[in-house]
Amino acid sequence: MRTIIINAKPLSVNDAFRGRHFPTAEKREFETRLLLTLPKIVILGGPYYRVAFDFYLKNFALTDYDNCIKVTQDCLVKRGIITDDRLIVDARIRKFPAKADSIVVTIEACAL
Repeated sequence: MRTIIINAKPLSVNDAFRGRHFPTAEKREFETRLLLTLPKIVILGGPYYRVAFDFYLKNFALTDYDNCIKVTQDCLVKRGIITDDRLIVDARIRKFPAKADSIVVTIEACAL
């Protein structure tokens, strides 16, 4: 099991695409930041994954927890930490009020 701490505000799907099928500048900036800061690890085993997302948010009351997942999850795949987000079979998503935005992701390989 690996835990990754990301000191960044999660990007919502709304801000990533703004109702279009083309990524926004915010999405490109967020992805670049995460791809540069995520560790170079690969979760071995599986073939499936169990993932826990803990979002620590300054704007806790104004943020839908499900909007934070997609772009963060896609960055885990682009960085090569997991092979495909379709292989996540168990996920826990939580949000907490915080003074600074951050994301804590715990990933573990599993079998069905």
